[in-house]
Amino acid sequence: MTGAFIAQCITNLELQILEADARFTDAVQRDEEELRAFNILQLTHEEDRVTNARHIENLQLYREPFVIVKRYVRADGSVCWVRNHVSCTSNGAGGTVYLATVELIEPPEEGERALVGVAKRMLKRRELRCIRFGEDIFSEVAADILIDLFVSEHMSRDVYVSSACLASHVPPSTALRHLALLEERGLVARVADPFDKRRFMLGLTPCGRDKVIALLEAVKRTEAI
Repeated sequence: MTGAFIAQCITNLELQILEADARFTDAVQRDEEELRAFNILQLTHEEDRVTNARHIENLQLYREPFVIVKRYVRADGSVCWVRNHVSCTSNGAGGTVYLATVELIEPPEEGERALVGVAKRMLKRRELRCIRFGEDIFSEVAADILIDLFVSEHMSRDVYVSSACLASHVPPSTALRHLALLEERGLVARVADPFDKRRFMLGLTPCGRDKVIALLEAVKRTEAI
């Protein structure tokens, strides 16, 4: 079943689970009645909740679907890795709900996961500095975008232009200027969304990926000192 579509889950705008099919309940080892008492983030592994919450916030603001690789915590404490495709849809009564289609996937490769861990720590440290001192002092927009794209690539998560702007923690106009520079340097490329030609997804070029990996490996060596 790995890599195949396995399940659907529907939540309200407060992320409370409304419906889950049998394949979803099997994956998380909880029955549908039990799941209705859960907020979807409560089922999500604690290390994945912040990223998941940020994408949901973006969905609420821009109604932009997203893809995220994350872990659900099962009733017995074990985890299952999934790739969720999340979007807004009508509830049939004039309201809106969130629909997640779910793929069961293999855990990420160990070697790459170590570098992703380094990347996440770098982003977290940057976030903490900005909270303490303000974003105008510790602004690392281009680096934040590149590192976030690396993490997203590893997690098979699509990144749209607006998502990249959100991840950079600066006004959209500032983020777009840095994106243009990264494209000009051949580090980032835009690809048209095959389902909506008005939107563009972002990704690292081979050159951009090599440079980010070299940076993360250097940072990893310093962490070991």
